Amino acid sequence: MLRRADPSPDIARSELSSAGRYLADARKCLQEKMPEMAVVAVYTSMFHSARAILFRDGIRERSHVCVVAYLAENYPLLRDHINALDMFRRSRHNMLHGVDVTAVEEDARQGIDAARRFLEASDGEIRKPAPPGRK
Repeated sequence: MLRRADPSPDIARSELSSAGRYLADARKCLQEKMPEMAVVAVYTSMFHSARAILFRDGIRERSHVCVVAYLAENYPLLRDHINALDMFRRSRHNMLHGVDVTAVEEDARQGIDAARRFLEASDGEIRKPAPPGRK
């Protein structure tokens, strides 16, 4: 579900912009007392932050789970961010496809903070040259 492609720093930067927009959406949803939608926006922000790294590395994904697996295998120093990404991936899935699954304000607040930190870490990562073997 992952395939090699040419690295794309421009798309990587665009993905970070998307991550920032979804993070802003999460904040708006929280202000409007919509914690479930905030959590969905949190995950979407984190997903775009993760994709930025993949695009920088020349990797295209076709599965959200594979994004988590790729980052876990290749970026052990981002472990805490990857764990948060996976946790919010599951939360989003459960909220969209589960029965009577809800989020509370604290879930959204913690998610917003985690998404902000991941966006910052991803931005720092894509500013570096792609590691050898991942170009």
